Amino acid sequence: MRWADLDSLNHVNNVVYVDYAAESRAMLVDDGLVGPDSAIAHVGVRFLRPLLLGRRPVGVTSSITDGELTQEISVQGDEEQTVFARVVTTYGPRVDAVLREPAGDPLPARVRRSDLDATGAVSTTKLFELFQEGRILLISTHVQAMRPGRFVVGSTDVNLVRPVGWRSAPYDMRARVSRVGGSSFTIAAELADGDQVLARSTTVLVGFDLATQRSRRLDDQERSELEALLA
Repeated sequence: MRWADLDSLNHVNNVVYVDYAAESRAMLVDDGLVGPDSAIAHVGVRFLRPLLLGRRPVGVTSSITDGELTQEISVQGDEEQTVFARVVTTYGPRVDAVLREPAGDPLPARVRRSDLDATGAVSTTKLFELFQEGRILLISTHVQAMRPGRFVVGSTDVNLVRPVGWRSAPYDMRARVSRVGGSSFTIAAELADGDQVLARSTTVLVGFDLATQRSRRLDDQERSELEALLA
């Protein structure tokens, strides 16, 4: 764990869990136990509890079943091991996706050269980061009730469709609110090149009480502003 892994709440940033899993997965690739990242069709992350900065090392435990790699990210305490997130990577053919047009203009998604992996495509971890940027742009632009510490990511799924290469012009990030519940809401997003979908993401954000470090229900203002964005 590094200082740079933390977000504004002093939690490990949700994208960093994907990075931890990728580091461990690279060892499995070297050992011939799983295929390369170019064979990945889907990555899903379930965040179980916040992980704070500490001196104990972060461990990744992996299991492989029927083309699916499950990785639990945990820290060993004095008496027990605590799991903070679960990352499931599915290998197989990538499925074409139809572009869904949300209301409003696409958000710009700029790729950096440092986002690329050894194949010249944007790495899986950096795809999660691009979708995170799109979520923040959408919410900060349209939801005035969105203040630091009010929400955390409960789960996020990314389906990979086509490799994303570097270019100076930004790609299109098309994000929209697809569901509003009692204590959470869902943002669906697509990274596109014109009318071609390159990757698709679904993320559930949960109302969060910073003082108690627990989930909470959405208040009336949050619900009203989010429902105005429903696709």
